Amino acid sequence: MNRLTVTLFVTVCRVAPVPFQEMTSTDAPSTPNNGAENDVMPQGRVVRLDRGGSTVLLTNGDAVRVRNIGVEVAVGDEVNVSADLERVHSVSPRRSALVRRASFEGARAQRQVVASNIDTVFLVHSLTSPPNERRLERELVLAFDSGADPVIVLTKVDCVEGDAAQSVCDVLSAVSMGVSIHMLSGITREGMEQLTEYISNGSTIAVLGASGVGKSTLVNALVGHEAQEVGEVRESDQRGRHTTVAAQLVQLPSGGWLLDTPGLRAVNLWTSGHGIERAFKDVFDLSESCKFRDCKHSDEPECAVQAAISKGTLAPIRLESMRRLVAEEASIEEEQREREKSFDRRGARRPAENRRRS
Repeated sequence: MNRLTVTLFVTVCRVAPVPFQEMTSTDAPSTPNNGAENDVMPQGRVVRLDRGGSTVLLTNGDAVRVRNIGVEVAVGDEVNVSADLERVHSVSPRRSALVRRASFEGARAQRQVVASNIDTVFLVHSLTSPPNERRLERELVLAFDSGADPVIVLTKVDCVEGDAAQSVCDVLSAVSMGVSIHMLSGITREGMEQLTEYISNGSTIAVLGASGVGKSTLVNALVGHEAQEVGEVRESDQRGRHTTVAAQLVQLPSGGWLLDTPGLRAVNLWTSGHGIERAFKDVFDLSESCKFRDCKHSDEPECAVQAAISKGTLAPIRLESMRRLVAEEASIEEEQREREKSFDRRGARRPAENRRRS
């Protein structure tokens, strides 16, 4: 399975926290807000996260290493640091967040906030590899649920013929649901100007891409120098390896920052808000014309979805893929309920994120 990697571009300036109404991340400070006490607490943004600690870039320009005790901290978080500069005191409300299910055994019913306070998510795919529509569908769900705007970036345009590049673009366009697609090269810089509008005006950009798609080369092109080691790509399957060992920032020529996190082995979804509905808008729009509101799109009479499949205007795999993701979400919700029950049986407090939803 390809390794998914995430890169986050963040700016130095502090952005006033604006709650995102439908996000799946925390919608309240992780620790109590003590009013006047917070007024004198150093404030900053998390620029590195590893081994249970955070490096916070304070608003005065200093960077401090602090502990994460009793708070859920993610890269990109805006935080208040304790007066003694020892720990994160509280996390400001996130206006957006990339959230996935924790992939390690024993924590599969728990979420992992990969990055927060982002405006745009670049979904990076390589033109030299066969188009992977199913991966893109998952990435779109993740991006839509984050509260940020997805943009599809197709790299290595300098390595393929024009017709081949357009063919890959056409295949991915069929499942993109109108999301903007840009073809470019981080080596020759062809098409790089298309990304300018997304990385200006103090925007925060996250970049998702499997290993070997040219993400590191793209990052280096945006930074203006070799900020990341570029791993080799195997000729047999066009897979590469990610070389980042901890989340960290690299300054951009524009005055912003680039942050790269270690690779994620899979695109594991968390409970979806409207991500699935937006990523499969074609299926949901058709379902509005079904005779029955609770139509399962199987053998019900006057099913608009099945009618579209019969006419060839909807690919059967789209319905199958949507069903798999809906089933995956249902499984996650069941895992959460079981985890909550196990906490209740032991008399322990329920996880914070579950308490907030109840």
